Amino acid sequence: MSTVQWPDDSMFQHFSVFEETYKVVDSHEIKAAVLIPKKAKPGIHPVILNFHGGFLVYGGSLFAPFFAPWILKLALENDAVLVSADYRLLPSSNGVADVLEDLEDFWKWTRSSLPAVLESRAPGHTVDYNRLLVTGGSAGGYCATQIAMSHPDEIAAMALVYPFVDPHDPLLFKGPAVGEPSIMRTPVEDLPPKEAVMSWIEDARKTVVSKAGWERGPYAVAAAQDGVFYTKIFDHLGLDRIEHSPLKRLAAGARLPRKLWILHGDDDSVVHIRATHKLLDLIRDKSPDTTVRLDIAAGEDHGFDNFKTSWELHAIGALDFVKHSWICNRDSHRAAPVSGG
Repeated sequence: MSTVQWPDDSMFQHFSVFEETYKVVDSHEIKAAVLIPKKAKPGIHPVILNFHGGFLVYGGSLFAPFFAPWILKLALENDAVLVSADYRLLPSSNGVADVLEDLEDFWKWTRSSLPAVLESRAPGHTVDYNRLLVTGGSAGGYCATQIAMSHPDEIAAMALVYPFVDPHDPLLFKGPAVGEPSIMRTPVEDLPPKEAVMSWIEDARKTVVSKAGWERGPYAVAAAQDGVFYTKIFDHLGLDRIEHSPLKRLAAGARLPRKLWILHGDDDSVVHIRATHKLLDLIRDKSPDTTVRLDIAAGEDHGFDNFKTSWELHAIGALDFVKHSWICNRDSHRAAPVSGG
């Protein structure tokens, strides 16, 4: 991945950007970034809630390398207010339970405080919650799916790329199986040794962090490669709650919004496409009124849409599907069931 040209902050040049604190934990402010297209005239705008990826361990609401260009494209073309959330990064004191708490608090903040924030910071701009799109990739797809399952009737559509929906995938307990590539195809000899990873996990857990860069990446990758990601980072307390797993929540009766687009490479070395196929099987059985468009990108690995301009060749018309589901085909109440896609 060293030769990859990742996006930088110039990708935000067509937006007015500011941050607001939506909660405080142990004196640490956790923020949401608000991005408004500079060309957007005052008025009522559709809204996008975005969640960043990074193994739940690194990244942030404005971390350009993990901010998919297609999300910005959707916001620009539809004059949408884009709100991107930070959340407590793992390792944390309560593991993924802390992340889920933050996601729900972020959701509540968008409803209770965002309109007033816009009135103060961007007078004349407000949002139409009947036109709400939720987006995320990888770990951000985990966050987006979790929030969507908690509020399925309040979200018009979802757009996910290689979503992390199965925390119980064997890779997170045992590392890659024989014949599977290393995580991110990173040479194993380039990763921190297991002893260093375990020490880092215990030390990192002591401090609340909600933004981080590439420096944490090798530890997240190594934890997955060593098969300790679930037991030492994701759920080190051994809570194993149904609500921690999108697949288990869906199996137990949770629903998703009516429209969902997923893009996933079939050579993904981090979130194997088998998890997405499990998700689709459960949707057909448990959430049949959700229409799904799945685009499989042949030969593509994790994160390809962030740095390859050719990603859309794998998903011709996908953004039109998202736009129609989000902008053009939404009423204020859940309509009659639609056939599963």
